[in-house]
Amino acid sequence: MNEALMNVVAQEKLAEVETLVSKLAAAEGQLEKGYAHLAFLLRDVSENRYWDGSFKSFGEFLSQLSERYNLGKSQLYNYLSAARELNGAVTEEQLNTMGISKALALREAKNATGVIPENVLTAALDPKVTVKDIKKLLFDAGVLVKPEDGTWIDLDFSCYVTEEEKREINDAANAARHMDPPIDEKSKEFMQRKEILLRFAREFLAEYADQIIDGGRGV
Repeated sequence: MNEALMNVVAQEKLAEVETLVSKLAAAEGQLEKGYAHLAFLLRDVSENRYWDGSFKSFGEFLSQLSERYNLGKSQLYNYLSAARELNGAVTEEQLNTMGISKALALREAKNATGVIPENVLTAALDPKVTVKDIKKLLFDAGVLVKPEDGTWIDLDFSCYVTEEEKREINDAANAARHMDPPIDEKSKEFMQRKEILLRFAREFLAEYADQIIDGGRGV
């Protein structure tokens, strides 16, 4: 491919990404399949260096998308990572069918063991199967980690936060990690996050346990 044609292809790819991101931002995160397609587009732009000539780096390209459409840069990297790490295990068509949330759950499994169980991949392609269902299948199968004694719980929340709120949450998590005894950063990531949450809960209960209402709502 000559340089002139390469430049045309690059500009078309960048425009395709921008158009899709614009639609996704306007839909406020409701287009699961759109984000899955975006993951592959970002991988294409990165691996073929379609950003070169228009931006100083791929990171600058993502920063521009992040700022213009109010999408987190780490969120965009997360989608790119899913497309890269699932390559060879999940096709683009399959990823678009399951949506980005299920894909991110499968990425955890592939990172942990190098494979995705066939029954879990089949389940992920079923629109009736939720992300919670996929995660439970993976944990029940011991793919991510040997299941602990206890009951599976999915807190079922994610949210947008302001920069100030994000700093507040990160500072709290930082403090929770390093209070005595410090959390072992070599342990599984999900175990670290679980311990952070438990430390939040214990500190709050130490101050406000008298506010518990019998039969009142929790998570």
